[in-house]
Amino acid sequence: MVKAMKCAAVILTLLPAALTAADATASDAYLQGAGRMVISFAETEFALSLEVPRANIVGFGHAAENEDERAAVAVAISELSEPLGLFEVSPEAGCMTASANVAIVGDAFGQDENQVGAAAMDQTKFHADYLVQCQDIVSVSSIRFAYFDRFAKAQRLEVELISAAGTQNYTMERAAPVLTLPN
Repeated sequence: MVKAMKCAAVILTLLPAALTAADATASDAYLQGAGRMVISFAETEFALSLEVPRANIVGFGHAAENEDERAAVAVAISELSEPLGLFEVSPEAGCMTASANVAIVGDAFGQDENQVGAAAMDQTKFHADYLVQCQDIVSVSSIRFAYFDRFAKAQRLEVELISAAGTQNYTMERAAPVLTLPN
């Protein structure tokens, strides 16, 4: 248990750094509406870190301006808090969500759009970090991105997969939503 917690701590510590390092190379993809995800596997668990433009999730990139928009953001946060409903693995793996943290990053928090700048307002994004623990991690042989089914404006995710097999990069798209994991 202590060893698993140490692995989880290391994974969660490294994921933000991996996303930051990917910032420069992913900025073009981000501007075109692609989200980014890092998936990191350990002995009995895997961590996911998701960063996606707000417009891909709720249909607008600005701060919520009315009750309907605030409700859309609340629903999105609720749905993003259920990673195994968005990123499906084999039920035989016996996985459960150990932690899910969802935040909006880059929001102007009620500031005037003219003060912040329209470009900055369009850079708001959802950021989510998840830790999923599994009884049989070997049974996790693929991940189905039901994320695309749920969020109609989401078209693409740039995925970095970190596992014992090394680091691989994938582009997941709505038309092909299943990631087959290397052995």
